[in-house]
Amino acid sequence: MAYEGERAGTRGLEFGPAPDGFDMGVFDIGDRDPSALSERGCCFWLSDTRLDATGRERVFTSRLVQQVTGSDGLQPAASFEMAFNPSYERLVVHGVRVWRDGVAREAARPEAFELFRRELNLERAVYDGRLTAHMIVPDVRVGDVVDTAFSIIGANPVLKDSLSFSPRLQWSSPVVETRVEVRVPEGRLLTIRSFGRSPRARDTTADGVRTLRWTMRDATPWRHEADAPAWHTGYASVLVADTVQWSDVAGLFRGFYDPPERLPDTLETAAAGIMAAEGTAAGRVAASLRFVQAALRYHSVGVGDGGFRPRPVEAIWETRYGDCKDASRLLVALLRRMGVEAVPALVNTRLGPGLADEPPNATAFDHCIVRTTVDGGAWWVDPTLSSQGGDLLHLTRPRHGWALPLVEGGELEPLREAPTPTVCETRETWTFDKQAALPARLELRTVYRDWRADDMRRWLANDGRRNVGRRFRESLEVEYGQVVEAAPLEVIDGAADNRLEVVELYDVDRPFQPLDAGRMRFVSRDDVIGPNLRDLESARRVEPIDVGHPRRIVTERVFNLPAAISITPWSIERTGPATALRSVLEWRSPRQAVHTLDLTITRRIVEAEQAQDHFVAAREARDFNGVSFPVAVRKGRIAGIDGGVPHNDNWIGWAILGLIGIFLLAGWVTQGG
Repeated sequence: MAYEGERAGTRGLEFGPAPDGFDMGVFDIGDRDPSALSERGCCFWLSDTRLDATGRERVFTSRLVQQVTGSDGLQPAASFEMAFNPSYERLVVHGVRVWRDGVAREAARPEAFELFRRELNLERAVYDGRLTAHMIVPDVRVGDVVDTAFSIIGANPVLKDSLSFSPRLQWSSPVVETRVEVRVPEGRLLTIRSFGRSPRARDTTADGVRTLRWTMRDATPWRHEADAPAWHTGYASVLVADTVQWSDVAGLFRGFYDPPERLPDTLETAAAGIMAAEGTAAGRVAASLRFVQAALRYHSVGVGDGGFRPRPVEAIWETRYGDCKDASRLLVALLRRMGVEAVPALVNTRLGPGLADEPPNATAFDHCIVRTTVDGGAWWVDPTLSSQGGDLLHLTRPRHGWALPLVEGGELEPLREAPTPTVCETRETWTFDKQAALPARLELRTVYRDWRADDMRRWLANDGRRNVGRRFRESLEVEYGQVVEAAPLEVIDGAADNRLEVVELYDVDRPFQPLDAGRMRFVSRDDVIGPNLRDLESARRVEPIDVGHPRRIVTERVFNLPAAISITPWSIERTGPATALRSVLEWRSPRQAVHTLDLTITRRIVEAEQAQDHFVAAREARDFNGVSFPVAVRKGRIAGIDGGVPHNDNWIGWAILGLIGIFLLAGWVTQGG
């Protein structure tokens, strides 16, 4: 290239040659057939990355060579896009070359680039100040090879030159060759961890520089499987980090959270009010947590060092907004003012239990919570969660596996898990009229606990009782046809024990569906198995399965029937690697049958070796997810019932309830700070 450090005006984008020693030569794929290696119209020839930590500034360099093999590949191959943080990084473009018939054309020019701010997490109220350099490469055709290269120079000064680099060597698409190189000063202590089928590194030292190189050729693409835990890394990759202790990481961030000498006057008044109302440390923790949750609007501004450093308490309180770091700092300051021991603690919402296997490094965390000590015991609370109910004993506990308290000498600590909660318990009562064509009365009494109570409370607070009631009614109408509310949705919130009860009352216009001459049939819905055990069975599972946090869900269906009937009772218990199911149909009187469905998720992870056993258990659970029975109809009246069987034909119900379940569970996903 001939740019020699040319800048794109004053926009912060530069152009220049690649760093010394970085290979920009012509890449040859030999006798490989690009069409056989292509996906979505592209064949990836080379992925080459280098991290150089030997100079005054850190330099990350990347080169990608790809060939357009079909029309679908034209758009992605002809679009160059890279984001950087102008507060401490510079983007240098080394080239955008287009090869056609053995001749290269340089397409990158300052005037061809647009530089704009595009906040990737805008919908989560997270602003990091990153800029995106974007260029549409002109005149790219099928058969062309597009070769792009750039460097990002600089690193966040808050991290004080800490090194943590996690490059991939195996991708979801075929790549002819993948190269990774790390350069550090000789003598810098590194921890290196390999994942998947990573090759051994070529480790050399010359002229005071240690160089690590990994190369993979013709690697099989890695297909990530649905419901695999986020912390499972099955693809080939490496982690290169400084050899440090978790206490060093805690020391890097601890000083950012020092409490102020005094609280702002209005915050001091609020603290005095809480102390007057709550005489115990446990009561003050719960009240202060709710106070901060209600007072702050989640809003993260990570420009500059804001991604790692909270704002001053005075600014947080004055603006009444903040991210997880700000909320934790405010809560810690408030609790310490009340004499309650509290410290911020870093967690990883994605790695969860896998954090314990991570080498200590400064970028291992994405969220901040608070550890408080009450009566000698540690309690973990999250000030960014809203609508939490319960006293300290019944508060929904963060389920992130491990946390790093920001104290002197801090080490990873396990988050104390609560016993498996019964998160949803429903009593569904059907009262059928003697006339088969008349509506049936349906009463639903559902008790939500733990995080499901918090999610339901949040849903009600944001959408209103009427809209939530409408959503419930519409889900029933998908299965039973017209449903009329017989009474408004009733909500009973037991705040102290985080127990929220919802009562629904309906008239179901046509509870029975025609079966054949003289008979109709009733089919119960599935509000347990479908929403909790997704049907993702596969013949060859290679990754673990994440079935969610341990929990118990119970539905009791009561059928008040207008005539003496004959349904064969049953009692079935099934267990799997991560599930325990009990399905029971019993008679409590000649005209009242009760079906109880009790599902417990006993552990979160099913190992790949146990996947087939899990699929069998899930299949059996679906076989006993409800009850279906035919009724004889004579002169429009229900005359009797021939028999009842478990059913598994309620797939529409699974879909609707699954959507509601996803909506509710989405509230549990915390926002990283």
